[in-house]
Amino acid sequence: MKRFIHLLPALVLMASASSIWAIGGVDAPPAPSERHEVKFARPKETRLENGLRVIVAARPGLPLLAAQLLVRNGSEVDPEGFAGTASLTGDLLTKGTDSMSAPEIARAIESLGGSIDSGAGWDASAASVVVMSDKADEALKILADTVRHPAFKQEEIDRLKSQRLDGLRVALQQPGSLARFVTTRVVFGAGAYGHASGGTLETVQAIGRDQITQLYQKYYQPRNAAFILAGDITLEQGKAFAQKFFGDWKNGEVAPNEQVKSGAADWKPSQVVVDMPEAGQAAVTVARPAIERASPDYYAALVANAALGNGFVSRLNREIRIKRGLSYGAGSSLDPRREQGPFAASAQTKNQSAAEVAGLMESELKRLVSEPVQGEELKSRQAVLTGRYARDLETNRGFVSQISDLATYDLPLDTLDKYIPAVDAVASEGVTDFARKYLSEPTSLIIVGKAGDFLEPLKKSFPEVKVIEQKNLDLNQTDLTKRK
Repeated sequence: MKRFIHLLPALVLMASASSIWAIGGVDAPPAPSERHEVKFARPKETRLENGLRVIVAARPGLPLLAAQLLVRNGSEVDPEGFAGTASLTGDLLTKGTDSMSAPEIARAIESLGGSIDSGAGWDASAASVVVMSDKADEALKILADTVRHPAFKQEEIDRLKSQRLDGLRVALQQPGSLARFVTTRVVFGAGAYGHASGGTLETVQAIGRDQITQLYQKYYQPRNAAFILAGDITLEQGKAFAQKFFGDWKNGEVAPNEQVKSGAADWKPSQVVVDMPEAGQAAVTVARPAIERASPDYYAALVANAALGNGFVSRLNREIRIKRGLSYGAGSSLDPRREQGPFAASAQTKNQSAAEVAGLMESELKRLVSEPVQGEELKSRQAVLTGRYARDLETNRGFVSQISDLATYDLPLDTLDKYIPAVDAVASEGVTDFARKYLSEPTSLIIVGKAGDFLEPLKKSFPEVKVIEQKNLDLNQTDLTKRK
């Protein structure tokens, strides 16, 4: 009875709504209006004499200022045998400078009502600050100090390494996260994208202050950087801040070389099972190299990935979760980089159904070609992408993040305005062509789980699968196997 009573208000509202439409003589609500053209603030740019690129997006009326100092290299330049160096270097920027300790940096920014963070990913490293516009001078002084004068104190290095190692020990015992580590190596091998960006247990332990300072000195140079600001600020004001805080920043003797061999060119399809005897579930991934960020197929790729594995009604989730109940969620990801980045589709399932899920994933990749994405499915996937993009650009932090992506890959700044029209212009044929070119070909299969529960049925479809016992797995080796 109580449950029925709780439903009454909703039923009344439904009835009221129906009555309103009936009174108006219509059977359904009015159709959505035509989409409005969206125009974002057009960034402007200049350069300092030392080569630092300065980019400003003027957004008058927004009291918060977001600023970022971007360095156009990241984990792809980790030294051989020291995976995780760029990531540690980026994180350490805000952990103390020559004049301020980590707690002092935090207290100073908090006293301004702002926030500060730093880190590194693939192809880029950055330090960022968000603060009220009238506190810009004080905040940007601290930002510049973290980038230009990091102390890299041994106690902070040791503390961060300890945290990183604790996280790795946990991650390497979870099928899903371990599968991601293995996938990176399977897709890119010995290439620049083939190692774990955050490092492994062995490489993090091996990293010393020398590796961190050497990477910093080589890549953190003004000619390899961009200073990006968004908020109630003009280009002239932005350049004045850049000159004040970065104008006397000196370049190193040797310019950084951006060219890396990602490893994508050497990729061949393979099947790898990591036998984790204690795993309660199996993590299933199909993956391969896909496209670089500057590819003309970029927008078609985004729509294809959105249709395949982005959201609850995507094809993978419909087939694997909704229709068959084999997983709590299945999806796919696309990570275009300076060189070819990875595509991956993944799901976690019962060990006993791992082989079935692997087959379903392969089938769904092929179905993108045999059953084109069109009509309402195409429109809904485009709307997901454009809606998310517009939301990201509502904040100055999001605006800076998008500009940072363009600066990392040396793309025109007017791409900001072209994104939504370009996504909307993707035709069904474009999605099919991308899928045929990149996804319908054989992929690599990676499964981490209790192999005894699925290996026999898996071999019927993948007879050449390589099985590695968890105790013999070595993420530092291109063949993933420990040396005897």
